[in-house]
Amino acid sequence: MPSTVIVNGLPQLQRSLAASGPAVSKAMRAGLKESAEPVAKIAEGLSLRDIPRMRRSPQWAKTRIGVTRSAVYIVPKERGVTSRTDRRRRRANLVALMMGRSFEPALSLGAPIVERRVSRLIGEVAGG
Repeated sequence: MPSTVIVNGLPQLQRSLAASGPAVSKAMRAGLKESAEPVAKIAEGLSLRDIPRMRRSPQWAKTRIGVTRSAVYIVPKERGVTSRTDRRRRRANLVALMMGRSFEPALSLGAPIVERRVSRLIGEVAGG
């Protein structure tokens, strides 16, 4: 089961595009974020389906997409309670559950979609 989709030369490509102007760099970031949306949606659905009691509080299944110079990632949108005293509101195993039951399977299912979208994006940005 893949845990990442690797785009060879992505950091170098982004540096080159950034040198060509802010509009191109901005378009690349937006395109990468858009390419990850299918995986995020699949992960949300899998979280609701496969994690016990997640349907009672579906806001915990929501994800957000981040883009850095060398990676595109998804993380839970909710950050949770940081209080050590209120143990009722904490769920210590949530990160492990989401990784194992929703994020990694979503990437496995969505990898071909992401690969096609990123290939098309690179062709559009580099060629256009």
